[in-house]
Amino acid sequence: MSIIDLTSMAEPEGEAQKKINDIIKGLQEDIPHDCYQCGKCTSGCEAFILTELEPHKVMALSKSGFIDELLNSGEIWTCVTCLKCKERCPQDLAPVDVIFAVKNIAVSSGKQIDSGYSNMLQAVLGTGFIQSPKEVVDRENNAVTRDDMGLPKIKGPEEMPKLQQVLMKAATETLR
Repeated sequence: MSIIDLTSMAEPEGEAQKKINDIIKGLQEDIPHDCYQCGKCTSGCEAFILTELEPHKVMALSKSGFIDELLNSGEIWTCVTCLKCKERCPQDLAPVDVIFAVKNIAVSSGKQIDSGYSNMLQAVLGTGFIQSPKEVVDRENNAVTRDDMGLPKIKGPEEMPKLQQVLMKAATETLR
């Protein structure tokens, strides 16, 4: 007899759970089985403030084998990779690793990727930045650029062919 999610009638998926553990093997000792749902990861999560991503629930769903629930929710794409969940965990676990593993499974299985995440990846591959450098406003309400502040010019990927090669390799690399 197995656990059944009464809201969706979903059953745990042992194979998907094993795949997650295989992806993140070596990063953590025992994932996510040592998580006791204290919520410290969620209390520090930057995405929780904006989008209500709850890393401790990601761990609970993963621990219970409800990977399909994670794959079908848009929550996994809202992680901002601040790593606070990893820093705050008293068990030295990393919900961010589970989130990345679920993202990898989603991509390899052909699931729809969130458009904001896709746009960010395209920007990184095209320009080397999540967003291009912007002008800022100083205390006197004047627009100031990097040049105005005497900061060095930022090199884009076109000036660093090795970076562009690494990014393209990572983007086209197939998962195990």
